[in-house]
Amino acid sequence: MKALPSLLIIASTAGLLSACGLLGPKAPETTAATNLSDSHLQSKFPGYTLTEYQAGEALYQTQCSRCHTLHPATRLLENEWALIIPEMASKANRKAGGEVVTAAGQQAIFRYLYAQGMAVVADEHSH
Repeated sequence: MKALPSLLIIASTAGLLSACGLLGPKAPETTAATNLSDSHLQSKFPGYTLTEYQAGEALYQTQCSRCHTLHPATRLLENEWALIIPEMASKANRKAGGEVVTAAGQQAIFRYLYAQGMAVVADEHSH
C-alpha cells in the first residue's frame, strides 16, 4: 500500500509534464517569414507570397523531418539544394508508398529555402 501514493505522484507528474508538452515529440517551430518583398527574391520568383512561403515551410517541416533533422537553408548552395530536393522527395515518396512530395511541392520547398537565405553564391558559402 505504501507504493500506491508514490505511484500516484509519478503518474500525476508524468500527466502534467505531458500536458505541458515537456514529454513526447516536439512540434516543429515555425520560422518568421523573411522580407518577401525583397527585390532579389521577387526577381527570382515574381509574385512570391506569404501563402506560398508557408506551404513550402509546412512541407519542409513535415516531410523532410520524417527521415532526418531539418537543415538550415544556408547549409547548402542554391545548386546543391536544386539537386538534393528531388532526390529526397523521391526517397520520401518511396518510403510513403505514394506521392507525398509532388513536383509543385519540391518547388515550394526550394522557394521556402531560398527565402530563408540559402547560400546563393559559392563565394558567400566558402567565407
